[in-house]
Amino acid sequence: MRTVAPSDHRTVGPRASAIAASYAVIAVVMTWPVARDLSSRIAGDLADPVFNTWVLMWTSGQVLAFLGGDWTALGQYWHGNIFYPERYTLAYSEHLTPQMLQALPVLAITDNSVAAYNLLFLSTFVLSGLGVYLFVRDLTGLALPAFVAGLAFAWAPYRLAQVPHLQVLTAYWMPLALVGFHRYFDSRRVLPLAGGSTALALQNLSCGYYLLYFPPFLAAYCLYEMTRRRLLGQWRVWLALAASVAAVALITWPFVEPYLALRAGGEIGVRSAADVRSFSADVWSFGNASPGLRLWRDRLAAFPKAEGEGFPGLMIVALAAVAVLHAVWRRASAVIGQPQPAVALVIALSAAVVLAVSGTIGLWLLAASGLRLPVGDTVYVYYNPAPALAVAVGSALVLLTTLRFTQRAPTPTRQPVLFFGCAFAAAAVLSFGPIVMSAGKPMMPGPFALLLAYVPGFDGGRVPARFLMLAALFLSVLAGIGATALHRSLSRRLRFAALGLAAAIILAESWVAPLAMNVPAWVPAELIAPTGLHTGRAVPPLYRVIETLPDPVVLIEFPFGEPAHDIHAMFYAGRHRRALVNGYSGYLPQSFTRRVGRLWDPTDDPVRAAGWLVDTGATHALVHEAYYAGDRGQAVSAWLIGLGARPVTSDGPDKLFQLK
Repeated sequence: MRTVAPSDHRTVGPRASAIAASYAVIAVVMTWPVARDLSSRIAGDLADPVFNTWVLMWTSGQVLAFLGGDWTALGQYWHGNIFYPERYTLAYSEHLTPQMLQALPVLAITDNSVAAYNLLFLSTFVLSGLGVYLFVRDLTGLALPAFVAGLAFAWAPYRLAQVPHLQVLTAYWMPLALVGFHRYFDSRRVLPLAGGSTALALQNLSCGYYLLYFPPFLAAYCLYEMTRRRLLGQWRVWLALAASVAAVALITWPFVEPYLALRAGGEIGVRSAADVRSFSADVWSFGNASPGLRLWRDRLAAFPKAEGEGFPGLMIVALAAVAVLHAVWRRASAVIGQPQPAVALVIALSAAVVLAVSGTIGLWLLAASGLRLPVGDTVYVYYNPAPALAVAVGSALVLLTTLRFTQRAPTPTRQPVLFFGCAFAAAAVLSFGPIVMSAGKPMMPGPFALLLAYVPGFDGGRVPARFLMLAALFLSVLAGIGATALHRSLSRRLRFAALGLAAAIILAESWVAPLAMNVPAWVPAELIAPTGLHTGRAVPPLYRVIETLPDPVVLIEFPFGEPAHDIHAMFYAGRHRRALVNGYSGYLPQSFTRRVGRLWDPTDDPVRAAGWLVDTGATHALVHEAYYAGDRGQAVSAWLIGLGARPVTSDGPDKLFQLK
């Protein structure tokens, strides 16, 4: 396998297309039977994946209508046909525009939204792996370690915990942005800068969390590269980066404005402190494996909680540790190998001792949730790890500064181990949210609290734990650098055996096949969950009837107000495109939440429910009697008939009524 200097971006080893094909084969095997059931069953459960499928259907439908000559279609892009009569309904959650553009050819040709979603799902693994492969290959000049690094990110255990969340899985634009900016600093050419800026803009539009979480890390990386290359005084570089920021902002702004409009109207707002804390990672989350991981699910459950599956993978951590230890060894060897001022050596040694002691105490306080200190007959329990960790950070800075300015020969490696090590640590700490918790006990304020208080937008998100995806990215880069150290220190035969074994262990740790598909969403005992989706000719006939009804049509479906059933109704609304009173999203309109209490079980107070039904503006009602336990479904149909509703048609237990 050929290697070149890291700054040479011509073909290195296999072509990127061959690497992508390899990752695609692995993705098919690792997620089986998704490829087999591509067009009939959806990866994951019938909740968020189905909701995201509706998003793709709505937005692609507007784009295709525009391309077909309906010049007004894009004007309705943000006004999805749910939560009637509310507007900007797409902006209650992610708009998924880049994902829709990826899936548009499949949606246009096949009209199979399940197949389009599943292909997008598979592509997130392929492109995530490819992005990290390209970046680590540029850093190291070696294809095999870069391939292992790509595996480390594409199949990071945290990613497998996010199977239902397409927007969270769409993290591949982050490494591709790093590729573009790294190549720009290497060459100072406009093309890679444009590519990196485009990747950043697409990442902003793919996931709202990454719009907030990733740009500061990318800016820090740019400053790191400029410092390392002594470019801080070159105004042309600053001007080019400023132009890049302006271009990304111009692309991003039109997709942010609808969210601001909803926020100004009070429909979306600040998440509660309790909500944010509940979806923050815990220190013990790094000992929690996703229940889908075959190898670890029964072995790693240190402190299970929502969004708390932060286990990074033992082999990935081991390779990252190799990178850090190798860099420290090379630097220390270079320093020790030359005569040094005695004062510098004393300071460095003292700082190292203080770092070891304070770091151990701080980590113990976090992990053990307290340090027992017996004093005479009294035992004091000390909980706060902040002072010890602050001392550890300070001593680490002293140690690094001392090593940096002592006389030493230039180290032969230029990989940014320090930067990505610090980036990983920062992302991990931010994932803990506003209060760092250890096994559910508050330990100290977290830096995320400052973001909540002072940075616009952070108070609208509720899942700080999604910083763990950035932590997985930075850890995979470190793993690639560690694999490079092994590659260069072993013979040709051993390097292939060692890195091949590392790759196999990474995949074994994240093994999920057979991946669960069409998992029914949870519903209360009074209801029965939908169990499947139908596309093409298999679409239930009543939805075909609804599609052909004369205007105006405003549909309400029963059961109403239960997420599993509302999402099911939305899926078919993506096809018939009629206005729908039902809905589901990250936020819920106030008008919808008021109706749920009255129409969830209209037979409980039929008179008041009748008034609320009229208030919806619905012209037609579709009752799925089989989704109710007992005879409650027939009671809902009888209630509608008692209000004067006229039966239109039926399909077994599904009844369509005209209300007006």
